[in-house]
Amino acid sequence: MRGVVNRLLVLVMLCIPAVVQGKTSLALFNLTPASIDAIGLDGDLLFSMRKELERTQTYQLLSRRQMEDGLYRIGGAQVADTDQVISYGNDLGVNFILTGTIDIKRATIIVDFKLVDVSNSREAAIWQESFLTQGELVSRASEIVASLERRIRKAQSLKPESSSAASALTEFRGTAQGEQVVLEWKTNELGPVFYYNLYRGESATGPFEFVESTTEPKYVDTRVPQSGTYFYRLDIILETGEEVDGGMLARASISKTEVATDVTAPAILSHQVFVNGVSLDFVPSIANKEKTAAYQVYYRETGGSWQLAVKVEDTGKINYSVTAVNILEADTQYEFAVTTVTASGKESAKSSPVQITSAPSVTLSVDDVVLTREVRLSWQPVANEYGIKVYRRETGADDWRVVGEAASGHGGQYTDTKALSDGVSYEYAITLFDRLSESAYTNTVQKTTKKLPAPAEFTVSGGVKSVHLYWSEVPDNDVTGYRIFRTQDALTPDTMLEELADVSGKSKTQFVDGVDNSKPLLDGEEYHYLVVATNKFGGVGVVSQTQTAKTKPRPDQASSPTLTVEDSQITVSWQPSNEVDIKQYRLYRRWNNGNWLQIASVPASESAFIDSDLKPYAQTAYYVVAEDKDGLLSDPSDYAVAKSPDAIALQVARDGELRRTDLSWSQHRNIDGYRLYRRLQGSNGWKLVKNITTPSITQFSDDDRRNLADGVTYEYALTALDGDTETEQSNIVSATTKPVPQPPSQFQAASGEVKKVTLSWVPLTDADVKGYKIYRKDGNDFDLLETIDSRTSGRFVDEGNFFKKLKDGTQYEYRIVAYNRYDAIGPTSDSVVAETKPVPTRVENVVASESVPNVVLQWQANPESDIDYYQVYRGSSCSSVRKLASVKNTSYVDADVSGGRSYCYRISAVDTDELEGTTSSSVEISTTAVPEGGQ
Repeated sequence: MRGVVNRLLVLVMLCIPAVVQGKTSLALFNLTPASIDAIGLDGDLLFSMRKELERTQTYQLLSRRQMEDGLYRIGGAQVADTDQVISYGNDLGVNFILTGTIDIKRATIIVDFKLVDVSNSREAAIWQESFLTQGELVSRASEIVASLERRIRKAQSLKPESSSAASALTEFRGTAQGEQVVLEWKTNELGPVFYYNLYRGESATGPFEFVESTTEPKYVDTRVPQSGTYFYRLDIILETGEEVDGGMLARASISKTEVATDVTAPAILSHQVFVNGVSLDFVPSIANKEKTAAYQVYYRETGGSWQLAVKVEDTGKINYSVTAVNILEADTQYEFAVTTVTASGKESAKSSPVQITSAPSVTLSVDDVVLTREVRLSWQPVANEYGIKVYRRETGADDWRVVGEAASGHGGQYTDTKALSDGVSYEYAITLFDRLSESAYTNTVQKTTKKLPAPAEFTVSGGVKSVHLYWSEVPDNDVTGYRIFRTQDALTPDTMLEELADVSGKSKTQFVDGVDNSKPLLDGEEYHYLVVATNKFGGVGVVSQTQTAKTKPRPDQASSPTLTVEDSQITVSWQPSNEVDIKQYRLYRRWNNGNWLQIASVPASESAFIDSDLKPYAQTAYYVVAEDKDGLLSDPSDYAVAKSPDAIALQVARDGELRRTDLSWSQHRNIDGYRLYRRLQGSNGWKLVKNITTPSITQFSDDDRRNLADGVTYEYALTALDGDTETEQSNIVSATTKPVPQPPSQFQAASGEVKKVTLSWVPLTDADVKGYKIYRKDGNDFDLLETIDSRTSGRFVDEGNFFKKLKDGTQYEYRIVAYNRYDAIGPTSDSVVAETKPVPTRVENVVASESVPNVVLQWQANPESDIDYYQVYRGSSCSSVRKLASVKNTSYVDADVSGGRSYCYRISAVDTDELEGTTSSSVEISTTAVPEGGQ
């Protein structure tokens, strides 16, 4: 059944946010080691308990990271001291904190747990657990967690007076059946019930321990701890998430197995009484034969039923000290006794009881004097032997909060000055406490703190950008000054005025809004004010009546200006205002989409202004503001726009230069520079030539030799730069660069020269000419023959080259061009032709005759006038002839011949330039053989 309820709870948590938000939160503090040997032993136990709590998800467990970060932020630590734990728990925002100490005694690990109820600022439970080995720290984690959860539920059950539905149950009965109790109940018409929470106690006033959650209107309690009378109560959880108290108790008495007669109870040696509990020192009986498992401490009101207070595991010690706290009522007599429980489950009879009387009941009262943030409390009896905790809450609130403590010997008085507010009703209660326990709350008293009266005779009056406030002094010595509130919004019952200023001093009774706070007010606006008195804590009293004032309005809007554009100025004029207190007009201007700037202040007697400080091509806008004698300004007039008459005049300063054009333009103000653009005449695309960042420059030489061509016409335009804005273009001008040079004049070639041609021309006088290039025709094309890198040169001799000389008697054709300093070539000249000198013509009519013993050669003289000699060739055959002789005339006698042999002759002519013509035709002759012994 419990698993079913838990699953249903998960569904409700998904559907009803209030249930999730109300989940009990818990933090696990480290256990403080009581000796060096115990350091670090709590790690395994706390880790295993954390895992078990995360698995069950019964509580909202604060993670170690969240806990350590929160403690670091507030300067706290994981301690065992109850007061510090409560303080740190409030800052961490958790309901419960488990803390305590850990020690090793006689090879047994002893853990003294302390559960602190942070929400109610008290110790909820103190108990002890023992472990024989470190392994038990892990293996018994689920058992320890179950014990922890029972104590949390018990602590949460100690508030039956908070029930919100006393008649929720119409019937609730319990019937004992053997050692169990059968419970049944019926409810009123509360609406759909989601489930029930059942609690059990050993007295009608509690405390009540959580038993189980069930969805049925009945339950069988099989876990009654021992014989006795038990009381039950119910909480009803509706489907809306609301929890109501059933308002009725069920009662049943059962009898369990009798105590064992062979087990002897311990002997109580001494005891110490606390505010809400007792400490017992006892020794186990040595008469017990069975192994002892534990000792149980019981208590009861004198003559009442015994209830279990605490169970202590047997650790083999010879004496024990155990504490049971937060279980007693005030001014009541109680008995405490101890039993022995064996390992087999037997329990002894109770020891001889000790009798105690709990702490006295205290009555709280409050002083009648009404003070500023101070409440004086007193109580009777004084109870100086105990400490006092003072609790406070605003009247009507649910939760108490500790606001102070008084140590023993306090005298029965306490003054609360902690974080009080003015004119607020508070409720107070106190508790007695000692180092281990705390009593229930006393009676509740109520007190309302002082709230200062409102200032009287509060008036306001409007002025120029200001409002003057006056009020009467508040006759209360707690007044330290006044606080002023203001709003511009329309006043309605819900209007909230905002804090404006603090005025220091009880007798200070005026304030000028807009002047004293150095924040001028808007013109012609209504402002609403109220004033309150303040005390030394900065608290405010009752507010005054709200007062309203209006500041002086601004002048009417000025008329829109009229613009008259002339060659170098714009005249701005407007209609004068009809208001009588106008002091002057402020004229504002902007260019294009730039910022508005004031350019003039014009006396009220005038209504025009001439603006000659212009910007090229700018869309120039103007508006007017009227200013009265108090310095209040009207709304700006509508603005008027005109195009600036300031235009750029671009002109060509000089053109016809070699790849250069000089430009100039008019000077202009209010710009950052210029951009010069160029394009080829007739084309569409402009190219940026130069960014000129100095606005005072008014000329530029475009000498871009790489991008300018010779003899080409270019167009130029100029724009002005104004920040990121570029104006439209100026007028367009054109300029033509110097053309490439023409060929030189009188280009001639000399014929008749031996193996060369001499070329000549008249040198050019243009200083931009660098030199000439000569071309010679080779086949159908002219090839570059020579580059002459001198403008003044006028002659060149063509002698061919090492590999290819000029031929004799051959015609050669030439052309010449000039080129400039940038190696640009001009047009070619007309062709000139020259012929080299030819070799002599072939010798004709060569005749050979024998004139024994000689051969006589004769030939016809050549027609050339410059024949220097003739060359005679001879050979034994015509296929191989060699030079024989050089002769000046036209005959030759070869005397070096032999009879009876054949000879072959050839003749060539050689002129005075040593040009030799081709040889003549071959002439053969055979000489006559000479008889032996003859002449």
